Amino acid sequence: MFVLTASHKIITARGLLACGLLLLPIGTTAQTPPPNDCSGATPQLAAARAAEERSDWSAALSNYQTALEHAPRCVELLINLGATHNRLGQPEQAIVTFQRAATLNPNLAVAHLNLGITFFRARRYEDAGAALARAVEIEQSNVQARQMLALTLIAREQFTEAAAQLEWVLAREESNRGVLLALGECYLRLKRYREAAERLGRLVQLDPNSAAARLRHGEALDNSGESELALGAFQRAVQLDARLSEAHYALGYAFLKRGNLAEAASAFEAELRLNPDMLLARYHLGKVYLQQERLAEATESLTRVVDASPEFRPGLEALGQALLKQKEAARAVVMLERAVKLGPDWPDGHALLGRAYMAAGRRAEAGRAFAMAQQLAARERKRLEEKVDKQKP
Repeated sequence: MFVLTASHKIITARGLLACGLLLLPIGTTAQTPPPNDCSGATPQLAAARAAEERSDWSAALSNYQTALEHAPRCVELLINLGATHNRLGQPEQAIVTFQRAATLNPNLAVAHLNLGITFFRARRYEDAGAALARAVEIEQSNVQARQMLALTLIAREQFTEAAAQLEWVLAREESNRGVLLALGECYLRLKRYREAAERLGRLVQLDPNSAAARLRHGEALDNSGESELALGAFQRAVQLDARLSEAHYALGYAFLKRGNLAEAASAFEAELRLNPDMLLARYHLGKVYLQQERLAEATESLTRVVDASPEFRPGLEALGQALLKQKEAARAVVMLERAVKLGPDWPDGHALLGRAYMAAGRRAEAGRAFAMAQQLAARERKRLEEKVDKQKP
C-alpha cells in the first residue's frame, strides 16, 4: 500500500486550495438588494461601487461606512462593507459586519455564506461550518455554499459529510475539476480507494497535463492494487512537473516496492533536493542504501532521520541495523534500546536488539532479548490464528 508523506495524512482544505483548482472567494457582494431600507444612502452607495470598479478599496470602505450612517438597517450595505473589510485584510471587522447583516435578515443566504467564508479564512472552522450549513439550509441550490461547506468539513476531517456535499455539486457540474480533486482526497482518507481512483481518473481525463492530478491518481491506483498503473501515473507526474513536491517520493516508493533499488534511490534523492526536510524520503533512502550495502551513506541518512524525529521507531531500527553492519555494536545497542522502548510489542525490534547485544558481547542480555522476541512472535501468531478461526463459517 502506498503511503504519502506524514503531512499528507492530514488533508487540509487549504492544501486543496493551494493546488489552484479550488478558489476561495474574498467575499460575495450583494448584487440584488434584499428588502430593506437603503434609500437614504443612494449617493454614498454609488460612490462606493465606483471606488470598487477602480479597485480603490479604502475609498469604497469609507463610502460604505458613510452610507451606513444614513441607512443603518441596509443589509446590502452591510454585506458589501463586510466584503470590503475582507479585501483590506480585516477579517474581524468583516465577521462583525456579516453577523449584523445575518441578524437583520436571518433568511438571507448570502449573509451566512459570506460569514462562513470569512470564518474559514480565519481558520475558525466550527463557526464556518455552522454559518455555511445555514446558507445551504436557506438556499439548497447554492453551489458555492455547498463547496465551501465541503471544504470546511474537510478541514474538520469530516470526510464522509464532505463527500456527500461534493457529490451533490458534481451531479450538477460533472466537469468541476476542483470538486473531483476534493472528492478524490476525501475518498483516499476514507480508504474508499476505488471511488478515489474513479474520481481522480476523471480529473486526469479533463486535465491530462496536471501533475498534481496525476500524483493523486497514482496514489489512489496504488492503494487499489493497480501498482503498474500507479507507477505510470507517478512517472507522468514527474515528467509534467519535475519540481512537484512529493512526486519524486511517490515514484521512489513505487520503484522500491518493485525492488528497483537504483531507480528508487535516484527518485528519493531528487525529492530531497527539492524537499530536504521530508522525513520519509530520507528514511526510505537510508533503507535503500542499507540494502545496497552503501553503509556510510545509509548511516548518514538515517542519523539525520533520527536527529529530526527522535521517537521515529523505524528510523531507530534501521540505523541500528546500519551500525551493526559497520561493526559499531555499542552505538547499535543504544539505538535499538530506544526503539524497543518505543515499540515494546514489536518482535523484530527485540530480535535486532538481541543481535546487537551479541555483537557487543552482552550474551545474557542477548538471550533475554531473543526470548522476548520469540514470546511476542508466538503471541502474534496465536492472535492471527484466532482471528482466522472467528472468520470461518
